[in-house]
Amino acid sequence: MMFRSSTAGTGPAPFYATPLGVWGVVALWGLAHILLRALNTPVLGTDDMFENVLVQTLEPGYMLRQPPLYEWLLWSAQQLFGPTIWAALFVKYTLISVAALFLFLIARKAIHDTRLAALCVFSYSLFYQFGWNLHEGVTHTVVLTAACAMSAFFFLKALETQRLGYYVLFGMAAGAGLLGKHSYPIFVLALILAAASDPAWRTRLRLSGLLLVPFAMALIYSPYAYWIFSEGLKLLASVSDTMGVSAETSHLMRAGEGLGKLAFGLVGFSVPLVPLLLLLFWPRYLGRKKPETPAVSDAARLCGRTVLLMILLTALMIAVTGATYVKERHMHPLLLLLPVWLFADLERFGFEKQWRWLTAVVLAVVAVAFLARVPGLVAPDKTWCGGKCRHMKPYVDLKAPLADLGAADATLIADDGYTGGNLRVLFPDARLVTKAIPARTPPRQSCFFIWEEGDKEPDTSAMERFSQVAFWDAGEALEATYLTGAWPHLWKPPGWRTSWWGVAKLPPESPICR
Repeated sequence: MMFRSSTAGTGPAPFYATPLGVWGVVALWGLAHILLRALNTPVLGTDDMFENVLVQTLEPGYMLRQPPLYEWLLWSAQQLFGPTIWAALFVKYTLISVAALFLFLIARKAIHDTRLAALCVFSYSLFYQFGWNLHEGVTHTVVLTAACAMSAFFFLKALETQRLGYYVLFGMAAGAGLLGKHSYPIFVLALILAAASDPAWRTRLRLSGLLLVPFAMALIYSPYAYWIFSEGLKLLASVSDTMGVSAETSHLMRAGEGLGKLAFGLVGFSVPLVPLLLLLFWPRYLGRKKPETPAVSDAARLCGRTVLLMILLTALMIAVTGATYVKERHMHPLLLLLPVWLFADLERFGFEKQWRWLTAVVLAVVAVAFLARVPGLVAPDKTWCGGKCRHMKPYVDLKAPLADLGAADATLIADDGYTGGNLRVLFPDARLVTKAIPARTPPRQSCFFIWEEGDKEPDTSAMERFSQVAFWDAGEALEATYLTGAWPHLWKPPGWRTSWWGVAKLPPESPICR
């Protein structure tokens, strides 16, 4: 991959620097991770297990804390793949490839060299949240990321062409964003304010187009809006609790804590891409190199202003509300357009060797991030995968004994989301219930309560443990027993680690079963 100065002549773009090429590269990258994960273990990830219990049916809304677009997409994918890891991964990486496509379309307008625009998109893998954490979890955030990229592109096209059709598409993309995350509206506001504050774009704003946007948004959002119509106050209370604005500490203390978390989140999200750019392109940032062009393009400036306004609006919201629930993973919409602006700015200085170095780093990091996941899949101990290695927990060993008990089409009540979500993988026709997610389907003829004991053999009877762990009105169990699962490992002998579960058969007329 070779780069030239922004003042160089333009020629045919190589395939990897075309919209189809960028989408294809990211799609193949996603497919590689899908195969790596799904072919090694059927166990659902941290967020996927919760969603797997939630989407047993298609509903206009599922919970107050999160809008339902991700669940709608997952339910649709499960009609093809079943309630498996394949469905969850398909949705995730499809959305990421769509986001990459629209980010490239934006970058192509902001960056002169199409190859550099492609590198800009590929460099998102140097954000820890994209390059690593994305593979380990994340659900609604990928919807938010794709919606932000789509809405930014359609808004830019609306400004450039002044066609009302693009305003409608912008509104529809914004509606998808509203259905992705409750935090999305700030992104729309930042985009519009960025254009309104820039003389080059302000005159291109069409009032008639802007008036169409909320109608298009409302059309897309209407199914969920109908669902929450009677839950509005609960929604506000839920958001308040989630964001930490209901804490008993003073408003000033909460605001200070929230702003501090915002600052740390912005820095953490930027690693290692931004520090690497500072290191590679230090002459630009120390004033040792003069630009070949005086300023970035109008499109790049719009991206930069959007990032700045996103940060300022978020800080203002935190200061006003006293929100404290601010995490690094919440920074996606704030910094999504930052690489586009940074690359457009650096392009002005005519670097060549540095771009080649950056390309090498991107390729190396992508390869290392892929290979680094392998040990945790073949050797699931703390040395290689850290933490509890939940992605390799031997839920599959529960299938045969539970099927023998009649669990395949029964009501299965799990004491935690990990067990519940992965039980649905084993028994797609069963009715799954967890403490956090009541069932929406009719009761079954058989009913079982299943709980996880951990890796240590229980020292009490299963009946006694059931009486300790049961929730709601479980009543008396008809019988109870323990089941075990043997962890896989490439070189350790069978039985090196064993997980225990308890299962209690309940009368089908028990209140918890109904």
